[in-house]
Amino acid sequence: MTHSDNKNSNQSNSSDNAGRDFVIKVIQYLENSFGITFFITTKDFDVLYRWYEKRIPIHIVKESISNVVERWTQKNKKIYSFSNFYYEVKKNFTVFLQLSVGRETEGEASEPETAANRYAEIENFFKNYPDDLITLKGEFERIFQQLKNKENVELDPVYKKLVDLFELDETLNLKVAVFIRSLAPELRKPEIKNRYRLNYLLNKYNIPDFEVL
Repeated sequence: MTHSDNKNSNQSNSSDNAGRDFVIKVIQYLENSFGITFFITTKDFDVLYRWYEKRIPIHIVKESISNVVERWTQKNKKIYSFSNFYYEVKKNFTVFLQLSVGRETEGEASEPETAANRYAEIENFFKNYPDDLITLKGEFERIFQQLKNKENVELDPVYKKLVDLFELDETLNLKVAVFIRSLAPELRKPEIKNRYRLNYLLNKYNIPDFEVL
């Protein structure tokens, strides 16, 4: 395999991981925010993955889900598929794109502000650092310093340690088991299960997204 092949393979794996991460974050948002769960088919998974491929920001997806859940609840209608959110996501993403073009036309420079906000979020994380993760504090601090120095960082090792730290956590193991049972058999893959565990812990302890800086 050539260097180019290796590079393309790594990029493909990275994209697959990011796609699975996006899908699971949306599923967890629906469950954690509204207590809504249903049997997730390959069609549901495809809907979510297409949103990822179209680069729809996750906050647009969350806002759309919230809007639909509110309307359907008022009408006593039951959410049964991620296809239920398709048109709302499409509509809100179109508006988002139109507003983004307008900001670019006006020459609005938001990137420095965004970076500053992200740094502030990470600093706040360390000010309120969870006791349960004390053994990993040094590694997270090192990663943050590398980001501030504009160095490349590798998050997989610390994320693996984070997941391993809660390997025997009964509450987490139960949640994972319930989640896996809600998936169509062809979706019950180890990488999906592992990503669910990681995302649960990232959300529970408000660990900031170091990857976006």
